[in-house]
Amino acid sequence: MSDALPQQLLKGSGTALIIRGIAAVLFGILVLAWPGVSVLALVILFGTYAVVDGVTNIVHYFRHKERRSLWQVVGGIVSVLAGLLAFVWPGITAISLALVIGLWAVILGVSQIALSLEGKRSGGQWWLWLITGIVTTVFGLFLVILPGPGILGLLGLLAAFAILFGILLLATGLGLRQSGANPHGKLSMG
Repeated sequence: MSDALPQQLLKGSGTALIIRGIAAVLFGILVLAWPGVSVLALVILFGTYAVVDGVTNIVHYFRHKERRSLWQVVGGIVSVLAGLLAFVWPGITAISLALVIGLWAVILGVSQIALSLEGKRSGGQWWLWLITGIVTTVFGLFLVILPGPGILGLLGLLAAFAILFGILLLATGLGLRQSGANPHGKLSMG
């Protein structure tokens, strides 16, 4: 394998994470910008974000066959399904939405933790992906265990999570793109 291929893979993985990170930060900002948002608007925002996140992950999985993990496609499928569920069930209640987002976050977080542990073997910034997985899982567990206050009461937490998640994805993506630009950079997560 030539030196150019690993560099291209790192840049492609970094770009996918940057797109996902931007989508997460935008979602968090939109939640903050509309504090009186209705549950229906929040369902649409979440559904759109989850589908974009999932599709980006799935497309990256199939475009970069040399550097992919089953956990990557699992996370993508879970995100798309959660987003589609939000669109199919627009009359969802605040508590139900909290449970859907919570379950989505737990499954996505566990898949990110597994992906980070796979990436640990190749070195690099696997720990950023691990932190992202832990934050995602803890957020999801909080929503699953305490859905009673309703998702509207947790808007600040949801926005903070989305922005933190997005920043972690951006940091990981930028790190991968830098590794791809450096011919001696280590392979890391994608």
